[in-house]
Amino acid sequence: MLFISYWELNPDLDPTEIAEVAQELISKKIYPAKGINDIVFHVSTSDYWGISLTEAESEEAMVRSTNMWRIARPGMIKFVKTSPAMEVAKVLPILMKLKKEVKG
Repeated sequence: MLFISYWELNPDLDPTEIAEVAQELISKKIYPAKGINDIVFHVSTSDYWGISLTEAESEEAMVRSTNMWRIARPGMIKFVKTSPAMEVAKVLPILMKLKKEVKG
């Protein structure tokens, strides 16, 4: 299942601290989480927000993937919004059918 996420890191953190957290998770072989394939994982070049497109084998894998960062460094993530994702070409027919069902 695909998930799209928007997230914001705490801009007051020293970039080396963020890198240290990432290195710790990677060295413990916790990141990437088991059952997770990060297809896209980008951060803005100026103010610590980013997006990711993740393929997850299960809900548990997604929970682990997102929350390991919060547990490793509380306060590092200010905001995260995650949702299952679909290609627009696949979503639109579903919405059109739903509109007909709802509106009659």
